[in-house]
Amino acid sequence: MHLERITENNISFAVSIQEKLFPGESAKANYEESLEDSSCYEYYLIYERKECTGIIGLYYYPDDPDSAWLGWFGIIDSFRRKRLGSAALKLFEDMAISRGYRFARLYTDAVNNDAAIAFYKANGYVSEPYFNSEDSACLKYKTLIFSKPLTGDMLVLWKSRNIHLTEQIKKQSLSSKYKNGM
Repeated sequence: MHLERITENNISFAVSIQEKLFPGESAKANYEESLEDSSCYEYYLIYERKECTGIIGLYYYPDDPDSAWLGWFGIIDSFRRKRLGSAALKLFEDMAISRGYRFARLYTDAVNNDAAIAFYKANGYVSEPYFNSEDSACLKYKTLIFSKPLTGDMLVLWKSRNIHLTEQIKKQSLSSKYKNGM
């Protein structure tokens, strides 16, 4: 398994994979932001041999230098149940460790998402509900934060610090400058 960074050359393909994995959602703005030199986002296509099997991202919040966040992670249906998701998650964790992060974190829907919740728990992640009064989207979208220590440190829970869910939802609705294969 290997990862291929999303670039201007493959962003349209990456968006097509993301749309298969997350119908009705859009990562275009995130992918575009990751192309900027100063971005705190990185996104990758996941390959097993020569076939694209999914997508994965790593990002961080500048006010939390200890945590690597998993973003837009998914394995294409036909490749699921083959341990590729766990292998890709391990690549993410290894990348985070190599960059000095102490914790891996992610957020996901808390409702109608049993398979993803079970997957993260099976891979050693601990969940907690997310509620932050400064982030109004959490009133509409029930969200879980998952965390895992990457080093010998004890787990420090997120404790509902702001993940900027409202801003992310706005990004998902932005029109893309990469429409029609640009």
